[in-house]
Amino acid sequence: MLDKSIQEKTISFAQEIIRVNSPSWHEEGVAGLVEQKMKMLGYDSVQVDPFGNVIGIRIGKHPGPVVLFDGHMDVVPATNLDEWTCGPFSGEIRDGKIWGRGATDMKGPLAAVIMAVGHVPAEEFHGTLVVSASIGEEAYEGAGLAVVLDKVSPDFVVICEPNDCCVGVGQKGRAGLWVEVSGKPAHSSQPHLGENAIYKSIEVIKRLREMPLPGDDQLGEGIMELVDGISSPYPSLATVPVSFRMRYDRRLMPGETAESVLNSIKLVLKDLPDWRVGFSEAKINTFTGKTIQALDFHPGWFISSASPWINRAQAGLLGSGIEAKLSFAHYCTNGSQSAGVENIPTMIFGPSSILLAHVIDEYIEISELLRGVEGYLGLARILGQR
Repeated sequence: MLDKSIQEKTISFAQEIIRVNSPSWHEEGVAGLVEQKMKMLGYDSVQVDPFGNVIGIRIGKHPGPVVLFDGHMDVVPATNLDEWTCGPFSGEIRDGKIWGRGATDMKGPLAAVIMAVGHVPAEEFHGTLVVSASIGEEAYEGAGLAVVLDKVSPDFVVICEPNDCCVGVGQKGRAGLWVEVSGKPAHSSQPHLGENAIYKSIEVIKRLREMPLPGDDQLGEGIMELVDGISSPYPSLATVPVSFRMRYDRRLMPGETAESVLNSIKLVLKDLPDWRVGFSEAKINTFTGKTIQALDFHPGWFISSASPWINRAQAGLLGSGIEAKLSFAHYCTNGSQSAGVENIPTMIFGPSSILLAHVIDEYIEISELLRGVEGYLGLARILGQR
């Protein structure tokens, strides 16, 4: 049973950071509160890196590996404000829940892991524990965490996304793709003199919708979904469209690569004329003024349920009274960077449910928040042991 003081301080801290609106790349308000809290808790080192990630480090009394716990500070926008029954940035407590945007995704889990790692005695863990409060995950998975990984070189990573306090051993990946079809301009009063790029796109759309995609027994089917398209010139002044550029959201299976994804599209469209395909690229301006440029490709991944890391994690959680059952994420997380890109053993563990993320009247159960603290304490104590 958690000490009452830790319970109260965790609840209060979660409320405090929920009250700060922190959309992607504007996390400075939360970063300041996180930095302050880590210092108050006595972390051995606390710093805000040049991109705005807050990194807190605890050093154990026994030698061991570096274990990184990552939670992002940004939130998606609060929409449909007239439908919220409480202020989206109120941090209100009602019916045993803390309400507000980010309560579940993921300021509640972030508060829980910061408090847990800050309270585990140095005599009770091996190696080095790192907590990163990272930037930009909601907009671009892995962009902020990549900087942290380069700095701290962890041996194991715990992604603190909400997953009902399960042991997450895999996830789907995500890619942003564009497909562009070109035509020939003409006056719209004489369309036979041109080639309408939108009409030429119809067969492209049909084939991409029907193309076979890889699947997995645990993660389900891959997805290739058309999310928007725009013609050129736009708006048109009586001109037959000379191009039509579409954006697709592609959900990936572990093992798929950027090359394999592009090749599968090229195979399906190979006999059609006048099209191009590629991955979207992001140029991100962080709140510190630094810029991140990256390809919009985030791999899926698995870690074996027989991994010693997973065995230790399950033992630590069971010792904390948590069932520790295995789960798989059908959504994308920062684990795409740690596990998918950099091949660092990774798991997902966080209180609350992903079904509460991004919704109107988002909340986290206080009992679930505190269960998360217990879980992170169990993980912190055991993961560094060999």
